[in-house]
Amino acid sequence: MKFGHHQSFYLRVNWLSKAMKMTQNDSRFFFDEFAFEKIGLGKNMVKSLRYWVVATNVMEESKNEQHQPAHRLTPFGRLLSYYDRFTRIPLTAAVLHVNLASNKEFAPTWYWYFNEFNQRAVSNEDLLAALNDWVSIHHNRRVSIHTLKRDIDCLKQMYTARVRNDDDPEDIVASPLSGLELLYESRDQFIKSAPVSFQLDLDALYFTLLRYCELYQVNSVTLEEVLVKPLLWGKLFHLSANQILDIMQMLEASSSYTVNLVRTNQLNILNIDPQDPYAFLEKAYERKAGF
Repeated sequence: MKFGHHQSFYLRVNWLSKAMKMTQNDSRFFFDEFAFEKIGLGKNMVKSLRYWVVATNVMEESKNEQHQPAHRLTPFGRLLSYYDRFTRIPLTAAVLHVNLASNKEFAPTWYWYFNEFNQRAVSNEDLLAALNDWVSIHHNRRVSIHTLKRDIDCLKQMYTARVRNDDDPEDIVASPLSGLELLYESRDQFIKSAPVSFQLDLDALYFTLLRYCELYQVNSVTLEEVLVKPLLWGKLFHLSANQILDIMQMLEASSSYTVNLVRTNQLNILNIDPQDPYAFLEKAYERKAGF
């Protein structure tokens, strides 16, 4: 598991666009000694961006034909590059969040906070102690408290850094994930907040279901599972049982989603027709981007 690889820089608006542009011209861009000059970011910011493009599943790092490390777009990255390179569509922010918070290997602090840490409000100090306890159990090497604190600080900024009126368009410090409103900004505490149901992107939530079904080879989920299991809405978006039921009903009522909600003996089961998550996501982008 990777801790602290963000160099203390959270993901900024426009960074992914810059990364996609540079790697399109040179798949080994991130290994260029002068990459920071070409992209217009500091050296540590470039290192941070190299981490974020993989952690959010926009790119993967693999060997090229010359057996050298290089970056290439993932299926999600290709959709993002074509339909929403500047991350302006709300669907994109939600999918970036799902990818990041599901990535236990590359973003273990994010995975832990959104999937396994159950307290709604906690002091920074207690959160750091809880993360340290989790790491000591689940990681085979010691991670310094300083590194874990950097992760926690970065996580908070990732979900609370917003555009200011005096921001230079070329140096926007906002995060593309802050609009999700999953964290309440407080100097002394971490406070989880749940977006109101109608503000959530149904396509992103359905994509999350499809990914879960593909991962675990299932074609149905109960309301209780969606509420409490990792990688599903209750955890990833801090949703209540009532919100989840409302969303299940909205999915069933729409022709865009092939689901069936069965309610028997106080058990709510959502049946889902198998579908490739990225094939669905492409259709969703086509609708939202006006293609």
